[in-house]
Amino acid sequence: MRSTKKKDNESWIELCEYVKKEILEYDDNMKFPQYLALKLQGIKRGEHIANNNHEAKANYDDYTILCTFKLCKKKIVSYLHNNESKIHDEKHKINLIMKIIEPEINDVYLRLQRIEKAKTRAENIEVKNHSSNGAKYTKKTKETSDKMKKLF
Repeated sequence: MRSTKKKDNESWIELCEYVKKEILEYDDNMKFPQYLALKLQGIKRGEHIANNNHEAKANYDDYTILCTFKLCKKKIVSYLHNNESKIHDEKHKINLIMKIIEPEINDVYLRLQRIEKAKTRAENIEVKNHSSNGAKYTKKTKETSDKMKKLF
């Protein structure tokens, strides 16, 4: 139980670090925005922002969200750079990022599910070894005579 929680925490930290450094392009001296953490927790549950008073509409893991960010990175970063003058503040930037991510997350989730199914199918395939039947090697060429050997 404890190792599962530790693994979940590591994947959460990996997600947060990726968004902070690769998407927002913040360095280590800058604080991770609390608003972004709430938005990420909300997207995990299929909500606009994290709210424990409502029932979850979805259940995405951190890896699915991370893959979605990696898939949409170019689109997000180019949009943020091209519209830098229109973005008012950090919250506005985070909302724009989430607006780009939300429509893509279901597609990424389905892709990851297909990959998992393919892996389990590949692991369950039984490979038969036909050489156990005692197949023997037989030469198709005839032995050459001494006269023929001298020619070659």
